[in-house]
Amino acid sequence: MYRVAIIGQSLGAQVAALACKASGFQDIGRFYGEQTHDLLPTIHSLGANASRLLRALAPEALEQAGFQPDRYQVRFAKSAYLLAELPLGEFYQQRYGAPLINFAAPALAAYLEEQLGMPIAAATALNDIESNHDLTVLTTPESPPTQQHEDASFLIYHARLPDHPLRKANVLWRGDGQYVEQLSDQTDVHFRFVTRADRPFEPAQWHESLQPALAAKEAVGAVSTQNFTASDRLFAGRVALLHSAVAPPLAARVDANNTALEDAWVLSRMMENYEEDIGDGLAAFERFRRPRHRKVALNMRDHLLRFTEPSVSKRALQHVGMALQNRLLPEIALAQQDWLYEHDVIKGFR
Repeated sequence: MYRVAIIGQSLGAQVAALACKASGFQDIGRFYGEQTHDLLPTIHSLGANASRLLRALAPEALEQAGFQPDRYQVRFAKSAYLLAELPLGEFYQQRYGAPLINFAAPALAAYLEEQLGMPIAAATALNDIESNHDLTVLTTPESPPTQQHEDASFLIYHARLPDHPLRKANVLWRGDGQYVEQLSDQTDVHFRFVTRADRPFEPAQWHESLQPALAAKEAVGAVSTQNFTASDRLFAGRVALLHSAVAPPLAARVDANNTALEDAWVLSRMMENYEEDIGDGLAAFERFRRPRHRKVALNMRDHLLRFTEPSVSKRALQHVGMALQNRLLPEIALAQQDWLYEHDVIKGFR
């Protein structure tokens, strides 16, 4: 089989290396990319579409490094009133065939590096890597990403605490044009603050259990609604571009980059199936994955705008609809997320 180069140190890059090994590729070169460590996530939340890939490639990772929340909640920022709740845990696993698992990013990365046992070379010019490999997989942006977009209208912060009363749940706290994603790993509770740029976080508007996180939050960057446009180009020559290479490093949801894991698996299957014609394999990869990228981009944009809605009246209508749907018609609420978590690239591309 031919020589493959994987550029980047993200989770997508590690899964790409594991997937290539599983497909029988022996000559795999790994290189650091341009992405800075400061922009790497501190926590991963892998839904069934991603955790089943990890289970197939590094099955013990789920038990060794994972934390399984038991429910997903939406709560009001100030009162902590429970607006909506969906079950996770065993119910989720039965529905989608794999669990939703949170991982501390450094712990998962360290575990996968042990499984790979493959060194990563220093960052090298893309042209030089291409000249020495038959296929190059780019998992980070071709140029160093900036933390601030010139038209950024949403700011993102992060905080980490040792504990919280709701550490067993994934919680989305709804504020006034703002929201907070709360997720736990095996040791810590992480908080991802997202706000419209013109709305600073006011501690008085948030529940007392969030006050330590508000005090500890640090800015990690910004995002614009212009970022949510799926790329039509998933390969160039013999360079394949995973989702993490064409999407903004900061997104509206903490699980946004799980799409890159799906890409890594499908790409490895296409390269195995089209071993004699890399160009046809890359064209097939783009054809299969581009619709998924478009749908995910639209969902991420909708998530950002919906949970940062500045209008009080529009938020009230959202709250009523969400509460009725989750409490009276929970199957409808579940069905609305099925397209994301039921997506099984292992079944479709063995």
